[in-house]
Amino acid sequence: MVISLAQVGADASGGVVRFVGSGLLAVSAGIFGFYAFRNLQLNRMESQRPFWFYLVAIGVAGALYGVLGMAGVLSTGRWLLALAHAAFLFCTVFLAFAMRELYYNSTLAPPVDERRIPLSRLRRIELGFVCAILFELLVVLVLGHGSVVSFVKGLGSISFAVYGIVFADRLESLAQGTSIDTLRRHLLPVLVCSGLLGLADLGVVVGVESVLVGSVESVFVVMIGAFMLTATIRLQQNVRGLSA
Repeated sequence: MVISLAQVGADASGGVVRFVGSGLLAVSAGIFGFYAFRNLQLNRMESQRPFWFYLVAIGVAGALYGVLGMAGVLSTGRWLLALAHAAFLFCTVFLAFAMRELYYNSTLAPPVDERRIPLSRLRRIELGFVCAILFELLVVLVLGHGSVVSFVKGLGSISFAVYGIVFADRLESLAQGTSIDTLRRHLLPVLVCSGLLGLADLGVVVGVESVLVGSVESVFVVMIGAFMLTATIRLQQNVRGLSA
């Protein structure tokens, strides 16, 4: 009975942390998406529109993940869980796409004939990422939550994060000290924490207690929300500069 009461207490406290962390992420992602949309409206460079579109999509997906995370504390259901997983993975993959777009829009990026991998091939790879998210959504709907679902979600988020970090690392050597590098440095922690959140999900696969995994995930959700607020400050500065 003592153990049961302790488990109930741990679940209750973990639920509070998840609810608060998800609420922080929902608010910060919503504000991030708003200022990304303002940049999309004010920026007159056609080549940068896909990048700002990805940032808007990040804000929408992140806010949706936060809202669904709050709802998941209050009630359970396969649809709720499936949509939450998909929103998180879309937030991560759109951030990776934004890093790729930022790299190829850099004036210092290699010319088309010197690129090892053509952009058209990368876009096909990215389409595969989106298909993987839809597959994960289907897996959750069919199987519910379990080790298979955690494996798919964890592996997917880590793969997306690594993809984005590769381009962020290449961009650092090309644009160090520029405004592009400043924006990259604000977005990179969000990408890293998203990958680590997926890594925590793999703990379920190797037998780590779900309560412990949930606690670690809640920490990364809070960190993502905090880093998105920091990135929002940079987006707000861009809006002021474009409005002047």
